[in-house]
This record gives sequence, C-alpha cells and structure tokens, in this order.
Amino acid sequence: MTQSGGRRPYPKFILFLTVFLDLAGFGMILPLLPFYAETYGAGAFQVGILFAAYSLAQAIGAPLLGRLSDLKGRRPVLIGSLLVNVGALILFALGRDFTTLLIARSISGLSAANFTIAQAYIADVTAPEERAKGLGMIGAALGLGFVLGPAIGGILSLYSHVAVPLGAAGLVLLDVGLVATRLPESRPPEARARLDRRFDPPWSGLARAPRPVAGLLALYFLVIFAFAGMETTLALYCEGAFGFGVAEISALMVLIGIVIVIVQGGLVGRLAKRYGETRLVLWGLLAMVVGMFTLPLAPTVALLALTTVFLALGSGLHNPSLLSLVSRLTPKDDQGATLGLTRSSGSLARAFGPLLGGWLFETQSPQSPFFAAGALLVLSLMAAVPLMRRLGALLPPRGSADPAPVPAETV
Repeated sequence: MTQSGGRRPYPKFILFLTVFLDLAGFGMILPLLPFYAETYGAGAFQVGILFAAYSLAQAIGAPLLGRLSDLKGRRPVLIGSLLVNVGALILFALGRDFTTLLIARSISGLSAANFTIAQAYIADVTAPEERAKGLGMIGAALGLGFVLGPAIGGILSLYSHVAVPLGAAGLVLLDVGLVATRLPESRPPEARARLDRRFDPPWSGLARAPRPVAGLLALYFLVIFAFAGMETTLALYCEGAFGFGVAEISALMVLIGIVIVIVQGGLVGRLAKRYGETRLVLWGLLAMVVGMFTLPLAPTVALLALTTVFLALGSGLHNPSLLSLVSRLTPKDDQGATLGLTRSSGSLARAFGPLLGGWLFETQSPQSPFFAAGALLVLSLMAAVPLMRRLGALLPPRGSADPAPVPAETV
C-alpha cells in the first residue's frame, strides 16, 4: 500500500472507528463521574481532583507512549494502551472508595495516548497536503464519540452506575479486537530500525524540528487553556442566565459536537488544500474570539446557541490545522513523540484552565471567565499572526514536497 493519492482509505476508516469507540467509552464515564464519586463521599473539590488527575496523567503519558510508538510501532503500543485502559475501567467499576477511583482515573489518563498514536499514524500514511484532512477526520471521530458516549452512558446508568464503566470497558475491548485484526502497522521495520533503540526523551525531537514547532506548542497550550476555562463554567453560567438544566446543557453540548464533526470531518481538509493551514489557524482563532466575547452578552437562547457555533467552528478549524503544521514540520521518525508533546500541552491546559475559570466565576462574576478567555484568545491571535507568516515562508507551496516529508511506505 503506497502513500499516493490512490491509497485505499481502509486503514483510515479503521482508525476512525478506533478513536470513536475509545472516545465513546470516555464520554460514557464523563457525565457519571461526579455522581459516582459522591456515592463514596467525595465532595466538589475531590471531584475536581479526579478530572485534574486524568489530564495530568495524560500530559505525562502522551509524549512517552508517542515516542514508544516511534520505536516499537504504532499498532502494538496502541493495543497495549487500550488494554491498560480496560483494566483501569474495570478497577473504576469495582472501586469502593475515592482512592481507588483516583488511581483508576490516573491509569486511564496515562494510557490515553491512543489519540496521539492515531495522529502519528495519520502522519505516517498521508501526504503532506492531505495531513489536515486526515487529522480532521480523527478530530471528527473524537467529536462523534463525545456526542454519542454520554447518551450510551445515560442509558446504561438506568440499570446501575457500575454498568457504565463496565460498558465502557466492553467498548474499549471491542476496540482492541478491531486494531489487532484490522489495522495494519504504519511504521515498517526499516523505519523503526533507523532509530536508536534507546528510549531518548520525547522532547529531544524538538531539537531536530524547526524552531516554530515550539511556538506552535505554546500557541496550542494558550488556546486550549482559554477553551477549558470556558467549558468548566458554561453549564453554571447557562443555569443562572437562562435556567438551563441537564437536558438543555446536553443539547448545547450535542450542538457543539455536531458542528465540530461537520467542520473537522468534511470542511477542514478542503479548506486547507485551497487556503493552507496557516490561514485556517488564524480564521479559527478569530471565530473563537468572536464567540467567546459575545457568549456572555447573548440576550436569548438562540443567540447563545449561535455564539457556541462560532466557538465550535473556530475550534474545528484551528486544532487540526495547527496539528497538521506541527506534523509537517516534524521529522518522520519523531512524529509520535512531537505530536505526543502537543497532546501533553493540551492536557496541561485542560488541567489548569478550569481552575482559573472556576475561580473567576466564584470571585468575580459569571461573565468574567468568558471575557478572560476571550482576552487570552486575542493575545494568542496576536502571537499567531507573525508565527504564521514565518511558517508561510518556511513551508513550500501547496502540492510541493515538505522539508521533511513522510515517505511512501508499505504497511
């Protein structure tokens, strides 16, 4: 199987299903987590610790497992991480105290490198000009998993709380079987043989990548930090401003997920091919700025929904485009490690962004988290303009070879 435009989409479709199933399992747990923890005496602060522990563990695990997939291959590391997550979900279901729940969520976070490995797999099997489209497809699978996962979890929770993590474990086990039997390896032996077999630090790849890659990682951190602060307080704000309950908040989340699926699954690849990723990064940031500043000013539910559409549209354009730039600038043997570092920066932002958002909501005003996030996004946009200009000069024109292209390889 070659990496030409005629490459069969079969492995990409299997990868789409892989990410979807795993994220559906994650989405099943997410709404249940606070209520499950409360049954074992956890308060609001301890519930926050459960969320933060997952993100912090993921920040540690993503670059390490991404680097391991550079050395050992994508498929075995992906299977291993999924099996570890199955064990963590079963531990979560069997846990009878907060400490066990915390350990289980931390293990799940450490094993959650499958998204990073999926991104690195896409980098292995796509030409540079198709990179944004492929990464957008993975983002669409993530969005679809977040949309359907909570619905599946809600149905299972009617039977018992334990049924939800066990059902999630079953989905991940199905995922393991899919990868083991249907997903070919994208890193052939000769590619792995080029690397020193020692496990060098994942961040060592940054020294071999062009300097703007570090700037892209910093930009990604700022954007996710701002977005995570908004996500944390959105339900509370809508409850106070519009009287929303669980059903209304769920509907808003579904709307956001649908927009992201449409943008990342269908639009971003075509737009990147026509306009380039650098423009899409800037357009995405601009859309997020508009949505973030107008959200707390929306006087009606309809206008509120429109502001969240702008946020979802901006995120759907920005994230896969920025990841595509990181991938195109990274040497082929460092794809897993560097994309893992990108995931790590996003996980750190998701761990600390909610702390600022929650503090502003409680101590300043319900609108302040959105205005603060909007200000951070404006700063990000100002920093992104010269960075994108540098990248525009560094990257070749669309359709020509990248400085460090991923070669056509048989899988």
